[in-house]
Amino acid sequence: MPKWAKVVLRTVGIVNSAALLLGTSFLVDSVYRVLTGRVTVPNDAPYFMSAFAVMTLIELAFVIVFLITAIRFVRARLSAAHLYSLAVALHIIYRAATGMLWRMGPGIGASIAAATAASSAITLFEVLFLVPFLYPVASMILVQLLRWRYNSRQILAGA
Repeated sequence: MPKWAKVVLRTVGIVNSAALLLGTSFLVDSVYRVLTGRVTVPNDAPYFMSAFAVMTLIELAFVIVFLITAIRFVRARLSAAHLYSLAVALHIIYRAATGMLWRMGPGIGASIAAATAASSAITLFEVLFLVPFLYPVASMILVQLLRWRYNSRQILAGA
């Protein structure tokens, strides 16, 4: 793999790490505020605590996967490309499903909507260039193109 491709891959890893670590600090602050009672739960959101706990765990799982792939990208390893692409696709599906669940009614829907606002570790990663999901999708395509280009060369060279 040429030097410029390694620089691109490392840049994606560093940007992902920075955005995710900053987002995780926001999540930790939200968890602290919820656990200490500094967040007022709306009356029409009776399941807020349950929704917040579940969504926080899901966000943490995404953060862990994205950080693992970011570390591999910083090491210039294309082996994380498929895991990264899968995580980006699943995260987009998760956000779309969460948005649809907001419409479930005053009880569950309001609880999920309130929990979404409080548990957002990956929001900075999602809207890095002020367009939702532009950066994750563009970086996913870029990483997949690098993987396709340079893994196919290694396979042909080894044959």
